[in-house]
Amino acid sequence: MPALQHVFDATRENFQQLVLDNSRRGPVLVNYWAPNAGPCLRLWQALETLTQEYQGRFLLVNVNTETRQSLARSNGINSVPTVKIYRNGVVVESIYGAESETALRKIIDQHVPPARDTVLAQAIKSYQSGDADGALQILAQACIREPDNLKLHATAIKLLLREQRYDDIERYVCVLGEHLQSAPEINQLRIHAKLLQLAQQAPPAEQLDERLEHEPADIEARVLRAAVAMVQDDYAMALRYCLEALKQDPKFDGELPRKAMLAIFTLLGEQHELTREYQQALRDQLLQ
Repeated sequence: MPALQHVFDATRENFQQLVLDNSRRGPVLVNYWAPNAGPCLRLWQALETLTQEYQGRFLLVNVNTETRQSLARSNGINSVPTVKIYRNGVVVESIYGAESETALRKIIDQHVPPARDTVLAQAIKSYQSGDADGALQILAQACIREPDNLKLHATAIKLLLREQRYDDIERYVCVLGEHLQSAPEINQLRIHAKLLQLAQQAPPAEQLDERLEHEPADIEARVLRAAVAMVQDDYAMALRYCLEALKQDPKFDGELPRKAMLAIFTLLGEQHELTREYQQALRDQLLQ
């Protein structure tokens, strides 16, 4: 057998490591074969092709039953070709006879981990090389093919967020289906972008403080002050201003004060003391 990546030959001495130990990290296919059996050679070719196609998502270990008779007998092999799939040290499926490549692929897919998302990998590589537009184009084409793929849409929005293209984010989200718009990850990114845009456009914090001192009912200034505080990582102040704005007008700017509070809770985590304090304050306010 030619030396190929992810393909090994087993002996009694290395069977434990090659098959049983490796099967605790991922699927291992053990191909019991004999050199003079035509079906074995056909199956062998199909298995090698699939091994290279799956690129390490499973290992192929070959056992020559003529030279490793005792090893074959100890594993219950009475005829060839036989393929046994091992996972976590035990056989999870046996295949008898020379199955077609298509049939083998269907069986293997039940046991191997999903393939790495190559589209995301390509987009990230393009972005890291400095080609943001190229990365977004890769994602846009992928989203056309898979319009309900939440991960693709979220990654595209994250790249737009990194580029501070806040208006593009809003336009992007608006054309998504309602089920995607309401997805927590998409909604979180949308609100985060909105707050960053507000902070970018807002007057200096001192001017906003002065506005609020003279006009305590200026809810726009209060929301802007919350956005500035969030960008400055002053989450206590951001939550306080959001809660005050919520008390003034729960519906302001599409319920932005409440949504901003929820976004900050996500950033801080459920166990943060500010999250616990203001979650209770938010519940109390919504019950009024």
